[in-house]
Amino acid sequence: MRASGVDVTELVVAARDGDRQALDELVVRFLPLVYTVVRRALRGDPDVDDVVQDTMLRAVRDLPALRDAGSFRPWLMAITVRQVGTHLHRRRTADQRSAPLGEDLDLADRDAGVEDVTMLHLALSDQRRQIARASRWLDPADRMLMSLWWVEHAGHLTRAELADATGLTAAHAGVRIQRARQQLEVSRSVVAALEARPGCPRLGAAASGWDRVPSPLWRKRLSRHVRSCRVCGQATTGLIPTDRLLAAALLPVPAAVTMGMLGNIKATAAGAGGALPAKGLIFKIASAVGTRPVLALLAAGVVVAGVVAAAVPQWPQSHPPGPTAAPSPNSAELRPGSVSLEAADQPGRYVAMEADLGVLAKVDAATSTVTRRLATFDVTPGLAKPSCFTLRAWDGRYVRHMSWRLRLSEPDGSTLFRGDATFCPRPGVLPGSIALESANYPGWYLRHRDDELWVDRVDGRTALGADGAFLVRPALAG
Repeated sequence: MRASGVDVTELVVAARDGDRQALDELVVRFLPLVYTVVRRALRGDPDVDDVVQDTMLRAVRDLPALRDAGSFRPWLMAITVRQVGTHLHRRRTADQRSAPLGEDLDLADRDAGVEDVTMLHLALSDQRRQIARASRWLDPADRMLMSLWWVEHAGHLTRAELADATGLTAAHAGVRIQRARQQLEVSRSVVAALEARPGCPRLGAAASGWDRVPSPLWRKRLSRHVRSCRVCGQATTGLIPTDRLLAAALLPVPAAVTMGMLGNIKATAAGAGGALPAKGLIFKIASAVGTRPVLALLAAGVVVAGVVAAAVPQWPQSHPPGPTAAPSPNSAELRPGSVSLEAADQPGRYVAMEADLGVLAKVDAATSTVTRRLATFDVTPGLAKPSCFTLRAWDGRYVRHMSWRLRLSEPDGSTLFRGDATFCPRPGVLPGSIALESANYPGWYLRHRDDELWVDRVDGRTALGADGAFLVRPALAG
């Protein structure tokens, strides 16, 4: 394996000339950059992983045609911009893709678009959460530009590279960025006014007819009132400038995304008549994908942790360590019936299903019936293991994990589905709490990261913390 300090240009030249080890390192080094840009630009779109993989695969296929190895970074960003644009064009109704906000606008943001990696395991500040929600009011082009600007601000792109990636001159890119930043600040003021309690009655009247989906049109309409309203103005005081809330780390790439991408690269090479050498990183990991996906995923975690530490920052342990061995069953706190689950380390935030994905949603006295219903589940004996439990949502669909993310799904009768939809309660690390272990992946527990709910591995290297502790509460909705 090449040293991680190899110059990017030299690495590109070697990879372009057929050096598979150089290609391995190039992919691993730049995957976090592509993932960060795409995830921020698509703000939680369920197809983020597919767009990332398509981008990297296109880059691998087109690399031999790259004439100037020194322009690899802006060339890769240009491919990223095109792939995001193609995805949004195919959707045709990009702004309507966003899930409607709850009646109180209090559903948790499931893709905080400008958080730093450290904050992924800490409670995000209100203003960081607010910026994430405000980004939903931008049009797709401005969201893409803001995503690139964040990477530039973090020091991972130069202004010249950003301009090359977007096909603009540096001066024009600067003007566009400034305009998009202004629109983001306007969006922040609209979000702050909408979320203020007590709310402004006149703002409610101005929002009459709004379908609860953030859009540039409604941003413009509502901002007219916010600018001229003394009550709304009070809600927007004290906002910290966006650039002061940003940090320099790239987002960590989920292991499942890495595995899918590596497997596709292997398939692409095979389809082209090529073969990956047995010594390459991609070959070692991707060879296990088809036959032993769990072992491959664990191997990826070990390799990435050891080889790519400089490219993918590690999450700090922000919660007190918990037991590293599988605890004994403790189902006394969870019984069949209608219940809600509150995050033990974040009072007032409950497990809920928004746009078919598991999130933590804020629930208080003013919360709407819609949100309360999304945070209420019918607990039944486990489909795969009667001593454990299965959760069903208000519409009858089942809560399961798939690609390690918690989501709603219709039953398909498969053994895999029954296992994915069964969770075994264990003692939590906080008093009176429980942890939920996957029935078909022992040692993998439900945890929240930045209000998203995932199933993560707990072993001797990673302890079960407070982010995996939940309190069983009476049902929020009848």
